[in-house]
Amino acid sequence: MSQLVLHPSTQLQLNAFKQAPSHALILIGPNGVGKMSVAEQLGAELLELRGKNVADHPYSLIIRPDEKNTISIEAVRQLEQVLKLKVPSTKELNRLVIIENSHNLGVEAQNALLKTLEEPPKGTVLILTAAHAQSLLPTILSRGQQITIKRPANSDLVTYFSDQGHSDADIKQTLAMSGGLPGLAHALLTGKDHPLRLAVVKAREILAQSQYERLLQVDELSKQRQTCLDIMFILQQMAHISLQSAGGAAAKRWQTIMASSYDASVALQASAQPKLVLDDFMLKI
Repeated sequence: MSQLVLHPSTQLQLNAFKQAPSHALILIGPNGVGKMSVAEQLGAELLELRGKNVADHPYSLIIRPDEKNTISIEAVRQLEQVLKLKVPSTKELNRLVIIENSHNLGVEAQNALLKTLEEPPKGTVLILTAAHAQSLLPTILSRGQQITIKRPANSDLVTYFSDQGHSDADIKQTLAMSGGLPGLAHALLTGKDHPLRLAVVKAREILAQSQYERLLQVDELSKQRQTCLDIMFILQQMAHISLQSAGGAAAKRWQTIMASSYDASVALQASAQPKLVLDDFMLKI
């Protein structure tokens, strides 16, 4: 896993897994922390691909949420059919399945996945990524080893991105925008696409606006619940990083942003009226 910057405890757990891999692994951590990069790198090492991408391996399958941000039961059933095919290899591990953002599996789809997790074909490893353990059924969690992908120290991220040729100013700004989430920070520094990129742009825009300008956005944003949740998440991450060095009035403002964005997230997830939630949020910050 030398190509990635990882928290020491995460690295230790991944090393232990590589020494004695189980048939199923669940990588848990917030969006933007780099779970998918870890899954792909780990999968490549387990299959002994030596620098090759798992996506190019003929016996690797990556399942991602569809345009509606869901993973259907049909996708799980297709996986079952694929796993019935024989793999012409004598290696101990010869097939990899990665399910990205498995928290987007519905209850039916998770139940359909249970048999595969219990009795996968010999030589097959399944890696699931999830933002929260609570989003998966207890029966799913009990059938896979769990590793939490923790946020690395800021100093380690600075060293890592400096070694990649990025300037100190760009790194500092990017870590502040991404809240120190390495996957998102890497995407922002390299210009790659990321599901949270729009949320970063909108969060920065909101922080720079006057209260009146923020309120003007409420009508449009209230129609985009997931975007609103992503913005609140990014603001919480930004506050987390900024509070490590801010003092005085700046610290007080970041504390307000942290508390208000958390309250707004809870309200939005509880199916509250988005417009009322956003009006209240924009007035508080």
